[in-house]
Amino acid sequence: MAAIAISYLAANMMLLAGDALIEPLGALGFFGNFVYQLGDSLRMLTPAFAALIVGGALGSLGGRVGQQASDRLDSRTVRIINLSVAALAGAALFALIGAAIDWFYQVLDPTITFVIPATLGAIGGALLTLRVEPRQPLPLGYWVYFALRTLFNGIRSVEPLVMVIVFVVWVGIGPFAGVVALALHTVAALGKLFSEQVENIALGPLEAVRATGANRAQVIKFAVVPQIVPPYISFLMYRWDINVRFSTIIGFAGGGGIGFLLQQNIRLLDYRSASAAMLAIAIVVSSMDYISSAIRRRFV
Repeated sequence: MAAIAISYLAANMMLLAGDALIEPLGALGFFGNFVYQLGDSLRMLTPAFAALIVGGALGSLGGRVGQQASDRLDSRTVRIINLSVAALAGAALFALIGAAIDWFYQVLDPTITFVIPATLGAIGGALLTLRVEPRQPLPLGYWVYFALRTLFNGIRSVEPLVMVIVFVVWVGIGPFAGVVALALHTVAALGKLFSEQVENIALGPLEAVRATGANRAQVIKFAVVPQIVPPYISFLMYRWDINVRFSTIIGFAGGGGIGFLLQQNIRLLDYRSASAAMLAIAIVVSSMDYISSAIRRRFV
């Protein structure tokens, strides 16, 4: 409950601070607008945070109670309980998805948005339970990995050009919108590359370090890190090069920078200035290519 109160208080403080900073900052007023919009979004999402916290607490309590019941009951009874709970959970999840669809598209038909999704969710939850053995431990790490991977995939599916349009509406025209859009897409793209690199590390060094009696931290330090640092540097340099080249396109959508100036010069038919801007872009991209190549040769 303290986290919910802190979230609501922080949202109100950001609203007040953002509103107070818009005029005094002048040309940098977009930052105050960003703080205000962020506070407004945080206040809107506070009920969702509260639901997640309460749901997590109830899930933890239910897990402990279920574990105790599972230890005392026979396998058949446990399977029946699991089947019932999974069907209810699946029905609730799909009903929430149907409610979200109804909120977006105003279907106004309970059969389509509630009855059918809840029935499909209950069937899916029951079928999933039939494939899981009773008393099988819940792979929490796998579910966290799956949730983050799904989040990153969802962010990567939205192009930075679309993101910058959204952020321009949110924080106004300027380089800040472009920086936020590129940063968000970069985090999602690098998250996928970094995770795949960790998944594909060679197991031989891990077994060799474990054979010396090393603990988990030492295994990570001496067997995992040396294998992932060179590819990580390559990925960072590759993404850096992509962002430098893509920043020009971002500017055309209102993300600021030299792309925005190039767009203005073209619209004003000032082709001499536009040519100078294009030459500057070519010089920067070429320089970045040589710099990234030198860094890769040095560290990879």
